[in-house]
Amino acid sequence: MQKEISRNILFTGAGFTKNFGGLLAKEMWSKIFNNVQAYPRLRELLFHETDYESIYYHVMTGDYEDEEKNAIDVAIFEAYRILDDIVRAWTFRDGAPNPVNIYGVNKLIERFCGSRDEIGFFFTLNQDIFIERHFNSLSKMLIHPGVPRIPDTHKIINRLPLERQDFITVPTNEQLRNKPINSISSRTLHYVKLHGSFGWLSSDGTNCYVIGKKKENQIADEPLLSWYFDLFTQVLSKPDRKLFVIGYGFKDRHVNEVIASSINNSNLKLYVMSPSAQSEFLTNVGAVEHGETILKGLSGYFPYTLLEVFTSDQSESHGWREIVKWYFTN
Repeated sequence: MQKEISRNILFTGAGFTKNFGGLLAKEMWSKIFNNVQAYPRLRELLFHETDYESIYYHVMTGDYEDEEKNAIDVAIFEAYRILDDIVRAWTFRDGAPNPVNIYGVNKLIERFCGSRDEIGFFFTLNQDIFIERHFNSLSKMLIHPGVPRIPDTHKIINRLPLERQDFITVPTNEQLRNKPINSISSRTLHYVKLHGSFGWLSSDGTNCYVIGKKKENQIADEPLLSWYFDLFTQVLSKPDRKLFVIGYGFKDRHVNEVIASSINNSNLKLYVMSPSAQSEFLTNVGAVEHGETILKGLSGYFPYTLLEVFTSDQSESHGWREIVKWYFTN
């Protein structure tokens, strides 16, 4: 990369969208389980596997009948449709559920865009399209590297549902080969969806959703996701970067491995915003693979929800002042 990578890097998990009423993995699992009751093998699989993304991959690539594959395909689509309905319906107004000040959130995201000579990165494990629908800036651009953005008609004003005809097929290896990241202008935030997205279909023409989690080969099988993960590794391995994490529970081994390696070898500093009590957070992260190394790199902890930081009355919160002091100016 010829341009400098911004020192500040944003990373989010499902807990980010939960602040706006979104669904966590266990809630997505229940939506899928309820939809496959007529298929005994799918029910049995769901009893033994709670990672719905791995379930989808297992069924679509395994020895299952076409009827079963269609059933899991429909169930996954319906779960994501429900999640997107929640995302579309969310609004910032008095009396609304989850009245997080979206203007404050957008200002936070803008801070990761980088300066005139820098490339900014926002990595996520989320497959919902909350950011695509609700991020709005007059001066900053947010793009998916290598992938078209959703139509403007689906954003804040009209909030149209994403139908199957709106889905895009992600690029093949050949199409990606000539898309170097440094050809994209600075002052742009690259929104990199490491586990794929609702609205994306596989590059091999199978019409499988591009979602992958836990098993590295699921990511390696899709050129875009493989490129994204390499990009994640490359960006975090730059010396002296600062990773700001919202809504990630540190349960993905391959992600933790990159974070831990960057802490050990590149002096990566980790800052976490989570509503969990500090003792609970330290215990949970300490128990995961690479957890001890991750905690060694922890340089800041902010025990807040987004609503506590970006209050409904749009006042400047104590939590926000802490984040600015210890992350953006320290």
